[in-house]
Amino acid sequence: MKMRIHRGTSLVLAVVVALAVSIPLAGPVLPVRAQIFGVSEQQEIQIGQEVERQLAQKPGFVNDPALTQYVTNLGARLARVSERPTLPWTYHVLNDSGVNAMAAPGGFIFVTAGLLKFVQNENELGFIIAHETTHVAHRHAVDLAQRDLELQFGALLLTQFVFGGSIGAYELSQLGRTLIDAKYSRDKEFEAEHYGVIYAQKAGFDPAASLTFFERLAQQENQQPALAHAFEDHPDTPARISAIRSELRQMGYQVAGPATPPAATPRPPALVPTWTQPGGGGREH
Repeated sequence: MKMRIHRGTSLVLAVVVALAVSIPLAGPVLPVRAQIFGVSEQQEIQIGQEVERQLAQKPGFVNDPALTQYVTNLGARLARVSERPTLPWTYHVLNDSGVNAMAAPGGFIFVTAGLLKFVQNENELGFIIAHETTHVAHRHAVDLAQRDLELQFGALLLTQFVFGGSIGAYELSQLGRTLIDAKYSRDKEFEAEHYGVIYAQKAGFDPAASLTFFERLAQQENQQPALAHAFEDHPDTPARISAIRSELRQMGYQVAGPATPPAATPRPPALVPTWTQPGGGGREH
């Protein structure tokens, strides 16, 4: 995108430099980047709402209140044990057959219909939601948004943040679109695995289910081309298995070394697996 530079921009930059120079040296000093482009919680929620709006259009949400409430109930258990329990946590089931999940700033978490078909019990689903909860609670999603604000709109957003303004509608729309396709760094993904296991245990789920989930996924990725892109925006499955196995051992779980993943169990065709029973079973839209 080409951006028109206004004559006042040089003045704004001068103000920024002056602010940076005048920062007291006593105590911890944040980088100038963090001071200028700090995303407030209100702005974070606003960004998440824009991602929600765009995903509601495409691929859309599964229209099943009982199913959505079921996912919300699981998510609420995990949100309560996170570092940010007071966010307006919101959960949706995406009308997407892929096996995936994603998080947006402000407490918005999305799981796909394909993921709900693939998981075999509540503990597996709980871990996946815990992983995404970490991305929000540790502000990984905010970091992505902040990076994209700088890359896409530098001087414009700089002016708005210096003078206490808000993100414009166009910028917000562009940012939401970018975040839907954005990827976290490998370090942040493994941090989400680490705390996802911890959150799952604190919320009353069996964290060892994370390992059986990924072992089964690894086997089916080799057997079924349709699953080749499962969690394609995450680290490769063998690496995740290795990290989780190590994490579980550190937590005191007796975890065997590399082993042949268990044979895949046939899944029922319904959207909601038989183990959930949130309100008599779900339906696919």
